[in-house]
Amino acid sequence: MFRIETTIGYAGTRGPDMITSAAAPRRASSLARVFRVSVTDYHRMGETGILGPDLRTELIDGEIVEMPPIGHPHAGTVNLLANRLKEAVGPHAVVAVQNPVWLNDHSEPLPDIALLRPRPDYYRSAHPGPADVLLLAEVADSSLAYDREIKLPRYARAGIPEVWLVDLAGCRLAIHRQPTEDGYAEVVAADDLSAIALPLGDDTRRILDLTALFIG
Repeated sequence: MFRIETTIGYAGTRGPDMITSAAAPRRASSLARVFRVSVTDYHRMGETGILGPDLRTELIDGEIVEMPPIGHPHAGTVNLLANRLKEAVGPHAVVAVQNPVWLNDHSEPLPDIALLRPRPDYYRSAHPGPADVLLLAEVADSSLAYDREIKLPRYARAGIPEVWLVDLAGCRLAIHRQPTEDGYAEVVAADDLSAIALPLGDDTRRILDLTALFIG
């Protein structure tokens, strides 16, 4: 596990451990329970330079989580998914790559892929929220436990209708549907990667061929 220690808190406060790491999944730290950073505060911290431009973070339950470096298997898989999705959906959805999704006032994660309802402004005026999301995908290597134990339950509580968890080490695509307060009621391992149905939310039906998702 690695952590960034900081003595500069928001609005002039001082406090260590404002940022934690996704390398070791856990619940919000004691500091986050005492001082939960809101999405508004989080954005302001970026604007004022408290969070540097080179720091890749997401906000989970009021806690700022530093994301680990992206390796080439992870990056390449995200590229493959993004390109296959865009080819399949055309103008019927927006494909966003590693961009924020607002879940609530204290959580704004960075899913690897977000398939969004089309909007004329392409979400320039505001980040998408749960009602805008058709599908989220997380590509997991070292982050598998964090994605599964921390992010997916929060996606479910926010009502995200479908989440794909791509386990690179296990060569497994798990499709999560039917969100509840306690998690996803339906979890299906995709055995046939050549015919993955896309949830476009209307009468448009698209099938995705992901046979190239895993190498070897």
